Amino acid sequence: MTVPSGSDGVPNGRLTFRTVWGGPSPQAGFIEEVARIKQHFRAVEFSYHLDLFLTIGGEITPVPGPSGLRTPRVFLSRRTATGEIRISNDDVHDAADPVAFLRQTIHHAIADLLGRIAARDPDFDADAKRAKIAFLIDEEAAPDAQAVPDATTPAAERMNP
Repeated sequence: MTVPSGSDGVPNGRLTFRTVWGGPSPQAGFIEEVARIKQHFRAVEFSYHLDLFLTIGGEITPVPGPSGLRTPRVFLSRRTATGEIRISNDDVHDAADPVAFLRQTIHHAIADLLGRIAARDPDFDADAKRAKIAFLIDEEAAPDAQAVPDATTPAAERMNP
């Protein structure tokens, strides 16, 4: 995959999620929140393309173990980083605020992936990139826009729980 170059010669990358729901009834608010997060990231540019597979466990496809980033990979030559963010149904049910837990887990996983890129690419400014994801855990930086699913959002994510 080739990422288009920006005006300074540094490729413009995006953060994308592919989402799998592990059951017919995701935690209340999760579908809307994931749509909001995806919508916000459409406007955020990174110097690497970050391709994340988001798995939210449930009754049909449980996620064993603690929630977090799995199988992170950094491809310097393609300026791409990939990984899977797994969110355990048990962790969600034990969380005092499940939507905040979702946002914190996604933030921590992306920050971890950015750190892995910085460890391999000395020109990568992980702190500047982490500032772009601060809205996930900073209430004042959170976007006010309502999530409006579009044609690129799979039908399963557009359904109301």
